[in-house]
Amino acid sequence: MTRHGIMLDRLRVSRANVLPDLMAGVTSALSYIPQGMGYALVAGVSPIYGLYTGVFAPVIGGLLAGSSFIVITVTNELAMPTGGILAAFGPESAARALFTLTFLIGVIQLAFGLLKFGKVTRFISHCVTTGFIAGVGVLLILGQLQKLTGYKGQVSGNIFVRTWNWLLHLNQLDWHTTLVGLFTLGLIVILQHTRLKAVALVVALLAATLGAFVLHWNSVELVGALSRIPRGLPSPVVPDFRMILQLLIPALSLAVLGLSVAAGVSQNYPEPDGTLPDASSDFVAQGAANLIGGFFQGMPAGGSISRTATSISAGARSRWANIFAGVVLGIVLLTFAGFAELVPMAGLAGLLISIGIGVLRPDRISKVWNTHIAERAAMVATFVLTLLIPLHWAIFAGVGLTLLVYIYSSSTKVRLVQIVRSGDDDFQEVAAPAQLPSDSVVALHAYGNAFFAAVYTLEAALPAPENAANSVVIFGLRGRESITSSAVAMLERYLRRLQARGNKLMLVGVEPPVRRVLERTGLMQVISEENVFAASASIGGSFKEAWVAAHQIVSRKAQRA
Repeated sequence: MTRHGIMLDRLRVSRANVLPDLMAGVTSALSYIPQGMGYALVAGVSPIYGLYTGVFAPVIGGLLAGSSFIVITVTNELAMPTGGILAAFGPESAARALFTLTFLIGVIQLAFGLLKFGKVTRFISHCVTTGFIAGVGVLLILGQLQKLTGYKGQVSGNIFVRTWNWLLHLNQLDWHTTLVGLFTLGLIVILQHTRLKAVALVVALLAATLGAFVLHWNSVELVGALSRIPRGLPSPVVPDFRMILQLLIPALSLAVLGLSVAAGVSQNYPEPDGTLPDASSDFVAQGAANLIGGFFQGMPAGGSISRTATSISAGARSRWANIFAGVVLGIVLLTFAGFAELVPMAGLAGLLISIGIGVLRPDRISKVWNTHIAERAAMVATFVLTLLIPLHWAIFAGVGLTLLVYIYSSSTKVRLVQIVRSGDDDFQEVAAPAQLPSDSVVALHAYGNAFFAAVYTLEAALPAPENAANSVVIFGLRGRESITSSAVAMLERYLRRLQARGNKLMLVGVEPPVRRVLERTGLMQVISEENVFAASASIGGSFKEAWVAAHQIVSRKAQRA
């Protein structure tokens, strides 16, 4: 089926789904309003940009995404590092930098999707994303304390310096503002355990807004004091292409992060038929949403865990729920946008703190902690780096940690076994001997990765041949489509040790690519072609052939002796 045909099939409307999808879309749109405004504030820009993103991104995602349920919109994981990036531009250039950053992220993600780079998300492991998201959650909570309590002190430095300064000046808090913020936070927590869970954020924020207005608490700062919220949809803008070089690396880091988080969302919500969605199609959808968002005053958008869960819990049955959500939010902006200026900043701060608490996810942290020491270390290191260095660099550091975890775990997860005869035609695996016995045939097989770091672990486990004579070691390579230069060097070293006492080495189950490497490196000549047995279609065929030949060699030498 062509791409055009696939899209038409995805957008087919089922009458039975229209009403549930419409209701889910309305719920999703209304609950997104406070969240979108809050994330824009986290990024240090006008709340209207978060709302504009909520109009276009879900619609484009609904049209193009491989996943029927993923909601593409502003997310905490992207808003926080966006704020750090924009801080370098100052208030005069922040908006232009925002649109350019969103555009660049879209170009990168769209390219990844069109080139079918769906596997790129594997470069950020679960342990690294867990540490990063937990760190972002802590930063989000600490970053909202001043807005929650109305503290006006201005202190330069990182988030911990500002938090310490806040603690030293608790006597300067505005208690009306603090009560509004705590009321919003408490009401959200309560409502999330009721039937109003899906709209807890919007209900709590409406209650806080109404309360501050009725009580005439004029010291409570409103969104309107920060930025005007114009009625209507955004007018087109052109990204500032002079900023591209400055924003290219941050855009790449956020593009990969957004794709990685979205891939996790898609995997958690399979298609109605039970299949997993195509990751590359999700890449295209996110790329298109951000690319277009860059021209329509949008923020970087990605697959949202919370919005997707809200949409599904509200009854979404197809991708039309996301399309309806964007349309409904657009209608709200056309008619009621001005009311957003009356929302207390403290209420948004309480809302964001509740989100920060929610993303900490002790269950996810516990799962990583109880797996492997390398993953535990990577999670903790990423968490600490997220708190200490710019977030877009923490993402790259996370990728590096992922590779280190992979190398370390792969190099230690190597198991060497000996294959022994247990019957006429039966064989079983036992622990490999530490010393090679004389006048014997020892068949070995290694489990694990055969790249350079694992080679040294494997070499240390091979039976020492220094005290053995007239023995043959059969080493199995079946299933290995490649062999590294480190592995070739290891086999040559072991072969020399064997030959020094008159022992032999046989390689079995050798695939054609591996055989070509043996020939090109000269190892085939050293081993001798008669001791290399090609892999066959018959399971164990080359092994049994080598087993017979090895025993014949040992028997002949023993008889001559």
